Amino acid sequence: MRYRNLLVLVAVFASLVALGCWDNRLQMARVIDQGYAANAQITGAQFQRSAPFAVDGWRPRFIEQALSVDLQWQGQDGKTHVHRKVPVSERFQNSIVDGAQVKLMTVPIKALDDEGAVPVLALDAAQRLESLNSWLATSGYIALAGWLLAGAMTYWQRRRPVPVTSVPRAARAPVEIPGQRLLIGFVAFAVGAFLTYNAVEISQPGDDGVKSVEVMAEIAEVSGPPYTVRLGWKDGQGGVHHFGPLPISEEFWSRITRDGKLAVHETKARVHLDDTMGRPQILDDAPGARWQTKAVLAGGIVFLLIGAGCLLSAARKMRQG
Repeated sequence: MRYRNLLVLVAVFASLVALGCWDNRLQMARVIDQGYAANAQITGAQFQRSAPFAVDGWRPRFIEQALSVDLQWQGQDGKTHVHRKVPVSERFQNSIVDGAQVKLMTVPIKALDDEGAVPVLALDAAQRLESLNSWLATSGYIALAGWLLAGAMTYWQRRRPVPVTSVPRAARAPVEIPGQRLLIGFVAFAVGAFLTYNAVEISQPGDDGVKSVEVMAEIAEVSGPPYTVRLGWKDGQGGVHHFGPLPISEEFWSRITRDGKLAVHETKARVHLDDTMGRPQILDDAPGARWQTKAVLAGGIVFLLIGAGCLLSAARKMRQG
């Protein structure tokens, strides 16, 4: 029983870590897709290993990196924005930390004027995405193994024959306490609500009222998964612009690569006239929500149904008792 409870705790903790990493990746994609370019000042830093979390308003946020920085920049709304505890990768950390001192330097970022949106450091975006994928895979496998082992132990214990004793039948009848169902119900419902909220939020369309023009953009670099590209193009005055990493669909990735290497070096894209650092739209990529977002939404609904079923079952059992 003690081992099973320990496995459940490990599985719950790993599930929360995986959920936090998934949420961080979705939020990064939203800021990269919809955000504007700006220069931010690093105003401070803190180590997060002892307390790997932050709270943005009412919303908790998991911090998977050892170091986070505080950023200050001028927003498009004309206001000065400050965001604390922005995680940075180990490689970027080595470039700004000298001993116990942090360089208070200016760095390029992508940001939104939404106070809950965590800005993305342009020089650290690829490393952060790679780190998040590693954390997500590791914690996901640990959570899956923990839940499977805990379920197998529970099934094995219930299958064991109960020895016959002289204790009256009423005393030998097991009294089922719905604590396990309550725990599973709360965790499943929380995970489902979190996944559903993020899937709906990430699939919201951007601002279509921005003036744009169609150009032939150069594909400078590809990486993945998650599949991303870096684009470069020239404006009407001959100025060269770059954007990336830009998320793409798996279908588009398969069309421009051969054996994981870039094979197509140009693609049609629509870029903003008023904001040359705004997110361009690849016209050859499939429009609409990607299958990953649909899968997250479907998974969130499934978790909501499982959680609601467990909670209703536990409530019914307590009422009968």
